[in-house]
Order: sequence, then C-alpha cells, then structure tokens
Amino acid sequence: MSAVLLIAVPLLAAFLSIMFKKYAHYILMGVSIAAIIFLAFVELQEVVIGGFAAPYGINLVLDQYSFIGLYMVNILFFIVVAINCNKFKKISSILLVSLAGLNGLLLTGDLFNLFVFIEISGIAAYLITTTNKKPLATFNYLVQGTVGSSLYLVGLIILYAMFGTLNMRGIGNAVNETNAVITAFPFLLMFIGMGVEAKLLPFNSWVKGILANSNTLSGPMIASVYATAMGFVFGRLLTNVFYVSGRFELIITIVLIFSIVAGEAMAYASTKVKEILLFSSIAQAALVVLMFVSGFAGWAVMLIIANGVSKLVLFLVTNIMAEEAGSDESKALKGVFSKNLVVGVAFTVAALSAIGLPLFFGFVVKMAMLQGLFMNGYLFPAVILITSVVEGVYFIKLLTKLWAKKDSAVEVHFDFVVKYVVAALAILIIVFGVYTEPVEELAAEIQQIEYLEGGQ
Repeated sequence: MSAVLLIAVPLLAAFLSIMFKKYAHYILMGVSIAAIIFLAFVELQEVVIGGFAAPYGINLVLDQYSFIGLYMVNILFFIVVAINCNKFKKISSILLVSLAGLNGLLLTGDLFNLFVFIEISGIAAYLITTTNKKPLATFNYLVQGTVGSSLYLVGLIILYAMFGTLNMRGIGNAVNETNAVITAFPFLLMFIGMGVEAKLLPFNSWVKGILANSNTLSGPMIASVYATAMGFVFGRLLTNVFYVSGRFELIITIVLIFSIVAGEAMAYASTKVKEILLFSSIAQAALVVLMFVSGFAGWAVMLIIANGVSKLVLFLVTNIMAEEAGSDESKALKGVFSKNLVVGVAFTVAALSAIGLPLFFGFVVKMAMLQGLFMNGYLFPAVILITSVVEGVYFIKLLTKLWAKKDSAVEVHFDFVVKYVVAALAILIIVFGVYTEPVEELAAEIQQIEYLEGGQ
C-alpha cells in the first residue's frame, strides 16, 4: 500500500463530501478512522511522484520519524473530530482537506511541496478558525500566515538557485559540502516563515486572537493537532536540512529563549484560562525547537507528544467550561471541578504533566531533557528550570481555584464521550510517567534515525 493514499484519500473524500453534504460528517469520521488503521499496515517507503527520482523529482518519505508523526497527528485529529463532528457538520469538507494537508506536511521529502502543504493546511486552518466567529482574528491569522509562507518561499527560491534541487536529502547533503555562511540567510528566512505557524515569538501575534476566542474544535485542533504536526516538520528541517551554526544559531537561540521566558511570563500574568494555556503553548513550542537545535531529537519528539496530548485535554475541557459558563475567567470557573470529578482529575493530570511533576509523562521528558542539556552547559537548563517553576506556580493557582468548593459554582455538563476521552488520555499520561522504559527506548531510536540513507 502506498503512503500517497494518506493524502489522496482525504482529498477525494473532501470532494465527495461536497457532493453528498448530508453524509459529510460520516465520510469525515470514516476517513479519519481509516487513516489510523492504514498506518498499522503500511510499510516504510519512499514514493516517487511523476516518474522523476530524487533529487530532481517529487517524493514522499515514510520513514520511522514521519511514521511516528503521522500516528500522533491522525490519532489526535480523530479524537478532536469525533467529539465535534456533529456540532460542526458544515465544515466536514474543510476538515478532510486539513487532514490531507497535515499528512502531506509529514510525508513530503521536497521543500517546495512542503510549501504547498503548508498552504493547504493553512487555508484549512483559517477556515476552521472562522467557527470562532471572530473575523478580525482570523484575518490577522491569514495575513501573518501569508507573510510567513512568503518568507519561506523566498528562502526556498534562494536555496534552489544555490543547489539546483529542493529535495530535503539532497540539500542536506549539499550543505555539508559548502560554506555554511552562504546558506544562513535563506535558512533564516525559512525559519521565520515556519516560526509563524509554530507559534514562536515574535512571529505569532495571531495566536492570542485565535486561541483566546477558540471553541471545542478550533482550540484543540490548532493547539494540539496542528502544533504537533508543525513540531515534527520543524524537527525534520532542523535535523536534516538546516545547518545551524555561527550567527544563525545565535539568532535562533535568542529567539527561542525569548519565546520561552516571555510565554511563561505572560501566562503567569493572565487570569483567563485560555490565555494561560495559549501562552504556555508558545513557551512549550519554543522549547521543542530548542531541543532539536541542541541535538536532542528523541526527547524533542517526546515533548511534542506530551504537549499534544496535554493541550488537547486542557483546551477541550477549558472551551467546554467557557462556553457553558460564558467566560473563561478563572474566578468565574471557581469550583467547577468539585462537581465534575472525572474531568477535573483528567485536567489536573494534564496540567501537572505539562509542569513536569513526578509520576506523569511530562516529568520523564523534562528530566531527560535537563540531563542531556547539562552536558552542554548551564544556560538552557537554568532557563528550563526557572520557567518550569513559573509554570508550576500559575498552573497550581489555577487548579486551586477550579477545585475550590463553592456552593454557587457554575454548572457545567460534560457528555460521556468527553469524559471517556479525557480520562483515557489522563491514564496514558500516568502510565507512561510510571512505566518509562518504552518512552526511553523510543526516544533513543528516534535519536538514531537518519533521513533515508542520507541525512546529516
């Protein structure tokens, strides 16, 4: 079976869903489930499109790295869709296009086609955020996304002029044989372009308008599913294409440290739950990229997975509470969990994992990251430790309010599906926080992955 089906089937289904609008949400659910089942049987492979082999042709790469990314993105996508498909039936076709674009991001081995899939998934994301009913925020997202993709395209054109190919493996190998200084400028343009979608400061002013006004679909979709996909894409570029050294490395490091510190500081200063979560997401996205830059790809991927699961639970629960309470102010939601124990425990587990406390998946990841970073100096570990303390303070303050007993606490109804999903994800967070051997083995395997037979 060809990996191209992960892109072609959702696109074909999107056209069919337009023709059969009455059954669109059923088609969406069917394709989402089928994609996950397909991944259980497909073999690792390179697919050449159009008959022209790399480095001049278009290729799709299903290696171990992209396989892990596809599994995570498709599972998270299915969960978000399963919870929201009845409520947002009208955008089923858009969600199918989104799935095709996200799978394409993870599969493509060509920088130009990466640009194409960024545009496809980006357009779908803009349309998904229209469900927030905040057109100005969506327009701001569209403008910044367009600027970001344009910068990426300019960098891509420069690289093509230098090397005569846009194949990731080909450019990665060519960079090793040339002066790194001449590639720093196009790489920087592409980094900024990708940084817009990856929520890195200062390229992400769209995030607050989108996630602060999000709903049960757009919040988890952007903060969890899209963030997971972009994290894997960034990792592919940083480990197999970009050559990070000298001034380019210095600029990236400054941007990342600023993003981490500023994100946590803004989360600490906020009293609205959605803002707390979105600023925390900004900091965590920067931390993921920092780990890739520092050479710890295995634990960077583990952090992507931990964040994807935690943010899905946190944004889903928060948006349900905000919709029913009419506000996401922490004071307005005081005592909600005292009447919703299952959801409250799941939210707490996800939050404590995000902090990095013992017995949770996030703790395993952060401890391994710190151990690795301490071998390279004390700056990065100090930044992570200090910001983790800040993160712990604002999350504990939030949890204290949400669990406080209050007779007049707002009544929030969580349906059975939501309770089951968040409880299952919370159990997984605990299981892999205690049973760490599979996590450590997978991180070690990812660390050793080479991009096909090439790579840097």
